[in-house]
Amino acid sequence: MAKQTTKQVARRRVQEVLAARHKERVEQERRQAALAVTVLTALAEREEAIATAEATAARAVQALLKEGLQLGDVGELCGRGVAEKELQRLAKLPVAEG
Repeated sequence: MAKQTTKQVARRRVQEVLAARHKERVEQERRQAALAVTVLTALAEREEAIATAEATAARAVQALLKEGLQLGDVGELCGRGVAEKELQRLAKLPVAEG
Protein backbone atom coordinates (compact mmCIF):
# COMPACT_ATOMS: atom_id res chain seq x y z
CA MET A 1 0.00 0.00 0.00
CA ALA A 2 2.89 2.40 0.74
CA LYS A 3 4.14 1.95 -2.78
CA GLN A 4 0.73 3.02 -4.15
CA THR A 5 0.61 6.11 -1.90
CA THR A 6 4.14 7.07 -2.94
CA LYS A 7 3.13 6.79 -6.58
CA GLN A 8 0.04 8.96 -5.98
CA VAL A 9 2.16 11.64 -4.32
CA ALA A 10 4.61 11.51 -7.22
CA ARG A 11 1.79 11.85 -9.76
CA ARG A 12 0.35 14.79 -7.85
CA ARG A 13 3.75 16.54 -7.82
CA VAL A 14 4.20 15.97 -11.54
CA GLN A 15 0.69 17.32 -12.20
CA GLU A 16 1.47 20.41 -10.11
CA VAL A 17 4.67 21.03 -12.08
CA LEU A 18 2.86 20.55 -15.38
CA ALA A 19 0.05 22.86 -14.28
CA ALA A 20 2.56 25.54 -13.28
CA ARG A 21 4.37 25.20 -16.63
CA HIS A 22 1.07 25.42 -18.48
CA LYS A 23 0.10 28.55 -16.56
CA GLU A 24 3.46 30.15 -17.39
CA ARG A 25 3.05 29.30 -21.09
CA VAL A 26 -0.46 30.76 -21.18
CA GLU A 27 0.74 33.97 -19.49
CA GLN A 28 3.71 34.20 -21.88
CA GLU A 29 1.47 33.71 -24.92
CA ARG A 30 -0.90 36.37 -23.62
CA ARG A 31 1.99 38.85 -23.18
CA GLN A 32 3.36 38.00 -26.62
CA ALA A 33 -0.05 38.40 -28.25
CA ALA A 34 -0.48 41.83 -26.63
CA LEU A 35 2.93 42.90 -27.88
CA ALA A 36 2.16 41.64 -31.39
CA VAL A 37 -1.06 43.69 -31.37
CA THR A 38 1.01 46.73 -30.33
CA VAL A 39 3.42 46.16 -33.23
CA LEU A 40 0.65 45.79 -35.80
CA THR A 41 -1.24 48.80 -34.46
CA ALA A 42 1.85 50.99 -34.55
CA LEU A 43 2.66 49.93 -38.11
CA ALA A 44 -0.90 50.58 -39.27
CA GLU A 45 -0.84 54.01 -37.62
CA ARG A 46 2.48 54.74 -39.32
CA GLU A 47 1.06 53.82 -42.71
CA GLU A 48 -1.96 56.05 -42.08
CA ALA A 49 0.29 58.96 -41.07
CA ILE A 50 2.42 58.49 -44.18
CA ALA A 51 -0.65 58.45 -46.42
CA THR A 52 -1.98 61.62 -44.77
CA ALA A 53 1.37 63.42 -45.06
CA GLU A 54 1.78 62.39 -48.70
CA ALA A 55 -1.73 63.57 -49.56
CA THR A 56 -1.00 66.92 -47.91
CA ALA A 57 2.27 67.29 -49.81
CA ALA A 58 0.62 66.23 -53.07
CA ARG A 59 -2.16 68.79 -52.67
CA ALA A 60 0.43 71.51 -52.04
CA VAL A 61 2.57 70.52 -55.04
CA GLN A 62 -0.51 70.37 -57.26
CA ALA A 63 -1.65 73.79 -56.01
CA LEU A 64 1.78 75.24 -56.80
CA LEU A 65 1.61 73.79 -60.29
CA LYS A 66 -1.86 75.32 -60.76
CA GLU A 67 -0.28 78.63 -59.78
CA GLY A 68 1.80 78.27 -62.94
CA LEU A 69 5.05 77.03 -61.44
CA GLN A 70 7.10 74.28 -63.06
CA LEU A 71 8.40 71.31 -61.07
CA GLY A 72 11.87 72.83 -61.08
CA ASP A 73 10.45 76.00 -59.56
CA VAL A 74 8.67 73.98 -56.88
CA GLY A 75 11.91 72.18 -56.09
CA GLU A 76 13.75 75.46 -55.85
CA LEU A 77 11.08 76.88 -53.54
CA CYS A 78 11.55 73.85 -51.30
CA GLY A 79 15.25 74.63 -51.06
CA ARG A 80 16.13 71.66 -53.24
CA GLY A 81 15.18 69.47 -50.29
CA VAL A 82 12.87 67.40 -52.47
CA ALA A 83 14.06 65.41 -55.49
CA GLU A 84 12.37 66.17 -58.78
CA LYS A 85 11.25 62.53 -59.11
CA GLU A 86 9.47 62.86 -55.77
CA LEU A 87 7.81 66.08 -56.94
CA GLN A 88 6.70 64.33 -60.14
CA ARG A 89 5.22 61.48 -58.11
CA LEU A 90 3.39 63.89 -55.81
CA ALA A 91 2.12 65.89 -58.77
CA LYS A 92 0.51 62.75 -60.21
CA LEU A 93 -0.81 61.40 -56.91
CA PRO A 94 -4.61 61.34 -56.91
CA VAL A 95 -5.89 63.23 -53.88
CA ALA A 96 -9.24 64.52 -52.74
CA GLU A 97 -9.64 68.25 -52.71
CA GLY A 98 -9.32 69.61 -49.24
